[in-house]
Amino acid sequence: MLAHWPDVQPYLDAIEDFPVMTLARYAHHTMTVPAGEALAFVGDSAHSASPQLGQGANMALLDAGALHLALRDHPTDLSRALAHYAKLRRGHVRLYQALSAMFTLFYQSDSRVLPLIRDLFVSALAKVPPAPQLLAAIVAGALLSPIKTLELEKPPGV
Repeated sequence: MLAHWPDVQPYLDAIEDFPVMTLARYAHHTMTVPAGEALAFVGDSAHSASPQLGQGANMALLDAGALHLALRDHPTDLSRALAHYAKLRRGHVRLYQALSAMFTLFYQSDSRVLPLIRDLFVSALAKVPPAPQLLAAIVAGALLSPIKTLELEKPPGV
């Protein structure tokens, strides 16, 4: 690591032994309504998840898009706009929270068996149609068509 990033030296010096390190643990939290009085929550503040699907930034951007759409559709009624924002994101967020929770068992487990099952099963499954397309849609954040729901435009060539 030092060969690539010498500035990290003071941080490495602080690690005396493995027990002083903190292992990553992930929790899944989803607000029932990601809004309060004149306040909207987006991204991890509204729905945190483990990182194996790589959707943190994507979900936050989709939240921002939904909030924009809700404010556009209800410019004079903030409480109605925030309720609409929550409704626009509810299905997509719930689906990805469920997928993340399911995959967490296999990616962040202390088990020695579950990672083996994951590696054997996913590598075999990933070769059988339509699994490659489904897995690609999962990691692209494209399940439940959030781009269509939020009236966003697809980039050219996608």
